[in-house]
Amino acid sequence: MADTLVERLTGQTHAADVNIELQLLMPLDTLINPNPNKDTAAVIHGQEPLPAELAREILASSRGRKWWRRLFTAPSTTSTGSGPIVGGDSTRRHFDGWLGQLIRLRDQTCTDPYCDAPIRHLDHIIRHSDGGPTILENGRGTCERGNHVREMPGWHINLIDAGLLGQPHTIHITTPTGHHYLSRAPDPP
Repeated sequence: MADTLVERLTGQTHAADVNIELQLLMPLDTLINPNPNKDTAAVIHGQEPLPAELAREILASSRGRKWWRRLFTAPSTTSTGSGPIVGGDSTRRHFDGWLGQLIRLRDQTCTDPYCDAPIRHLDHIIRHSDGGPTILENGRGTCERGNHVREMPGWHINLIDAGLLGQPHTIHITTPTGHHYLSRAPDPP
């Protein structure tokens, strides 16, 4: 009965179905050096570093969803070989966690013209399939209808202002009929 409860709550039928995001710390020296150190460690967010061999085994044996994220570190003068994290990949497909919350807080309602429905979906302005990054500037909140309609031919969305220098996040929407609309994030409540 306990197994059935866990399966119904998590959707996992086996312990190996756990979703995992592997954070690969990559010191700048590793990116530049053509012969990197083979004894590097991987980091799973919120946990201690893992030996590279154990990280490979987890990735090979897990049947859950897997994400890779490279984290770039500054050079270090210590023997560990890596300094503070200075950047990373934004290759996740979905706007989730704190990033998704920021987009919802910024946009407040659907960003489609004349729609003030609650945000149900988070959409890429430059589609993920077209190489659009999963970052705050490339995200927008939409209602479910708006997200699905955008996939129909003739809809175009362009970023006008990323909202980083005191201006509101602004996008330009062109409909299949050729109408143009500007959508600006409202002022915070």
